Parts: sequence; structure tokens; C-alpha cells
Amino acid sequence: MEVSYSLRFKKSSLLKSSVIDKEGEIIIYEKGFRIKGKGANDNGELLSFSEIKEFYHRDDKIYFVTFLKEKYVLLDAGTQINQIILDLYKSRNSFLIDALFMKKGSLKFEFDADFSRTSKSGKLINYGECKLKFYEKSLVVFPKLQDAFAVHYDFIKSHNFNDFDYTFEIITDDDLKITFSKLGNDFELLEEKVNTILGMLYADLVNNVFRKIFPSYTSSDLLKLAYKIKNGKTASIKEIKKINDELIDDLKVFFTEDESYLDKINYLSSVCNTDEVRYGFTKDSINSENYTKWCLFPIPSKNLVAICVLPRWEDTDSKSNLDFLFFKIIMEKGDPETKIIDKINEITQALVVLDFIYEPCYIEKKKLKHSPFQYATRKLPFLRILRKSFCGIASNSELPLFKEEVGKIMSSSEIL
Repeated sequence: MEVSYSLRFKKSSLLKSSVIDKEGEIIIYEKGFRIKGKGANDNGELLSFSEIKEFYHRDDKIYFVTFLKEKYVLLDAGTQINQIILDLYKSRNSFLIDALFMKKGSLKFEFDADFSRTSKSGKLINYGECKLKFYEKSLVVFPKLQDAFAVHYDFIKSHNFNDFDYTFEIITDDDLKITFSKLGNDFELLEEKVNTILGMLYADLVNNVFRKIFPSYTSSDLLKLAYKIKNGKTASIKEIKKINDELIDDLKVFFTEDESYLDKINYLSSVCNTDEVRYGFTKDSINSENYTKWCLFPIPSKNLVAICVLPRWEDTDSKSNLDFLFFKIIMEKGDPETKIIDKINEITQALVVLDFIYEPCYIEKKKLKHSPFQYATRKLPFLRILRKSFCGIASNSELPLFKEEVGKIMSSSEIL
């Protein structure tokens, strides 16, 4: 994609008093745009969408604010303004679906619709016309004049088709409600396609993943487990026991036979409510013969949640070095018990969306510079909050020293 339009632009900075005001043009590319003045010697400025913190339009003007606190205003485009906005959003959304890891698997089908998003408190977030694109493991919504957003199937709490007003409604784990309407003659086809893709998701988990790991269990038990953990979410020991008392013992055996790992997992289990310890796993995205496995330890009495992602491949040189990451449940005042589900959801979203690459959840910003995760740490709300709540790592290979590391983290995280 490369299109250009004549217009006027202004550039200002919150850190400088100078203002640039020029007649010129904007050239829109696939991942960004260039703005330049008139004249062959003016090369202008090339801006990637990764540099843009805010992007919005109002009346006949388009506004950009960069992470370096520079502000651009595009104006005086005449009758072309609407097309410029459409092209900018088309290009920006192409960037966003990759930069924010929205697209999971291959594209299966797409539909046109109207949408509205409502928050947990019932407040309208946004609405408009859009295109729905269903991938193997995620739905991506492309509004015509707004930023794209994704709904990963792992985080759909419920979905419903209303035959009365021909709407399709999704409720997510964090109680966001998304309603799709004006589906027209596509309503019945959409219902059929959605039920098929979600049904295939569970069938694949049961037949090609869980049955290989737990061959002695019934399809009913494995389907219940699939509803709980899907492609990487966790289920607590209490929830797993409700499916089948024996399943949790086999699950623990499946997780690891390394004694040093088990000692640390057992120790952390002992400092929280053991029945609330959570296990999750999924097929490895790189090697289909391997599994990504992880544990989550809610410790509300210490205002903490701890996690560990087990190594995906055996490596004898680093086998006993297992990182346990600790995050505060709340960062100021309050009761950690009331917020623990929100923290578990934050952690789960971050790990599943980032394909269990956990370093972006805590490492310094400068170490993420120019990495594929830099923009995500700036724009994904759950990842930003999670990074702010990070409070330490315990990873010593010796159990007594590991316990000391955990003790120091617990002391620093308690609410005074």
C-alpha cells in the first residue's frame, strides 16, 4: 500500500516551543507514513505506527502524538479527508494485528457487521462499522474508523446468538461485552461458522492433546478439562479434582520429574492454599512434540501471585535454574482477596497472548528496545499493569537459598 494526498500539516513538541506549519503531502505506507513539505529537496519525516502513542480525528483534522511527545495535526485536505482517514486506519490496523499479537492461526472466514463494546461497569467504550475476521484461535475486529482489537477464544466466557434481533454477543473473562449486529442474511451462516470453529477447537484439544497425555480418562472428563484450560489457561487443583479426583495426581506427574523443580513447587504450594494452586499447559507453538507448562500460586496473605513457566526443552546445563516471578495483587491499599481473580486474568492474558515468552512481563524497557514486544508493553493494558506490579524473581537452584529469596520478596510486598 502506498498512496499520497495533498494537505497542510503542523508539528509541535511539548518539550520545545517551536511549531512547524507547512503545505505539503502525506504518503501512507503499510506500516507508517511520511509527511513532507512542497519541493523536491524536502524529504520530510518518516513515522512508523510503532512511534505513535495516540491517533485520533476530529472534524476535518487528524491528530498524532508520538511517544517522544511530538504532536502532528493534518488539516486542509478538503474532500479527501475521509479517504485519508480510511487509508490511515487500514494501514495502522495492519500494523496493530502483528504488533499486538492479535492474529492466532490462519484466517478461516470473515463477515461485515456493526459492533459495540461495553465495559464491566456497563459504560459504552466504542461502536461502529467493522469487519470480523475469524482466525483459528482468535477473532479480530477491524472497525472502519478506529483501532482494531482482538478477542482470543481462550478468554471468551460465553457467547450467544439472539434469533430475535439477529445479534451475536460475546462476554469475555474480564466481563467486557461485545455485541455484533446488522448481520443481515449472514446471521445463520455466522452462527454455524462460529459454533464449528469453537467446536473444532475443543475437539482438537481433547483428541490431539489431552488424550495423548491422559489416555485412561473418559472423553467427558477431558472435555471438561478443555473448557477449563483451553490453549494454556490454568485451572486450580480444586477445579481439577471436581472433574476427577485422580486427574490432579497424573497432571503433576506430567508436569515434571525434576526433583529441584518439584521441591520449589511444593514449597510455594505450602505457603498458599494448596487447592488454589493452578496448572496450565498447551502444545508448544514451535515444536508440536513438546508442551508449554506453567504453574500459578495465589498468595493473597502476602499480596502476591507467583508464576513459573517450565522450560520447553530439556537443557542439562540449566535444568535446575527455574525462574519464579512474583507480582503484587494490588499496589496500594485494599484487600488482595477481592482482586486476585483480576491479577490471575492479567497474568494469563499476558502469557497466552505473548505465547509464554515471559520476559516482556518484567524486564527493563531499554532491554526491549527494537524487540517485537516493545509496542505491546506500551499499548496492552493488562501487560502494562502487570509490569508495574512486578516485585521480584526467585531462581536459586538450592532450596534453602530459594526460600530466602522468596522470604525477601514476601516481606517487601506486604501491605502495611
